[in-house]
Amino acid sequence: MNIINIIIKNKRFIFAIVLAMFISSSNAQNTHAQTNKNTTSITVTDMVGRTVTLPGPVKRIVLSESRQIMTLGLLYKDPLSHVAAWGNDLQRFSPALYDALRKHFPTADHIPNVGELTNRSFSMEAVIAAKPDLVIFTLYGPTPEGIERLDKAGIPYVFVDFFRKPLEKTVPSMLMLGKLLGKDKEAQAFVDYYNQHMARISSRLKGLDRPKVLFHLNANGKDCCFSSGHGNVSDFIAAAGGKNIGIDKIPGAGGKLSLEYIMLRDPDYYLIGGGSLAALTGLKIGPSISKDQVADSITIMMKAPGIANLRAVREHKAGGIWLFFFDTPLFFVGVEEMTKMFHPAEFKDINPDRTLEELNEKFMAFPLEGTFWIDEGIKSQ
Repeated sequence: MNIINIIIKNKRFIFAIVLAMFISSSNAQNTHAQTNKNTTSITVTDMVGRTVTLPGPVKRIVLSESRQIMTLGLLYKDPLSHVAAWGNDLQRFSPALYDALRKHFPTADHIPNVGELTNRSFSMEAVIAAKPDLVIFTLYGPTPEGIERLDKAGIPYVFVDFFRKPLEKTVPSMLMLGKLLGKDKEAQAFVDYYNQHMARISSRLKGLDRPKVLFHLNANGKDCCFSSGHGNVSDFIAAAGGKNIGIDKIPGAGGKLSLEYIMLRDPDYYLIGGGSLAALTGLKIGPSISKDQVADSITIMMKAPGIANLRAVREHKAGGIWLFFFDTPLFFVGVEEMTKMFHPAEFKDINPDRTLEELNEKFMAFPLEGTFWIDEGIKSQ
């Protein structure tokens, strides 16, 4: 064998080795890429027990309730940049809050409207047209009609729960959203803050008497009295150390209490939920509302027929709370204030004003500014 044949054979051998190494490296890279692709998928269980898998963190979201922009605002610094469409409840029932949102995010006016679930104007066609990566539904109101159309269109959706079982489901709802949106760190930071504040109250309620509370939803100075049944505000009142008398009479989430029943139960505290245009002549409270405006408004509410005769009202054991804290993770601020209302001597050190300031500074994408509660007991001192 001459030297030329030896060189040729060696070159062929070296080329075969290099080619084998290249193929092996390519296969390894492909396997690694496929593994990475598989590990970026996200699987969660939503608040009605559905297992939902997404290929990765979502970028385009449809909110069935526009008020949930406050929830997204706890996770995103610019939540509207991720909203492809939303419901119109915020615009209809809290225009002051919507104006506060627009002040910081003018693009709010250009987000497509998909209607509202509670009045059956919600449009699945508009949801599908928005081409979202995810639709976020809540458990406030009825199950969306035609939701199976999202399944057929291949559009994933989840249910959060800040309404039916808020004390149980708020933490898992927030952690689920953090996972789906790629905001685990932000979600955990909020959950830690929430747990700290709720635990500070619950640990000190043991052994205290629970006052009977009449929760008057959307009081208008005339009719008496729509209230909360099981879940939602009744749970928040319980977390604040009270008992809503509505749960013993109302079988569902809400209903009407007769004045006769109320007088018979003789509530220890009269609490108005207001700030919604669902009651045009209701308690003026919330964003852009001054303390004087709230005080004047609750005075009118307390002079309503029947209400003025309640022992709690006569003794100035009455107050008002902003309704839009509820059905969002921010309800714990309202719980702090209600705790002070129901147990003023035992919870003098609780400071919901400071809590709201901290939320605005550390978590909220846009600040909540205005008057969100009033306690006639403090005002009368």
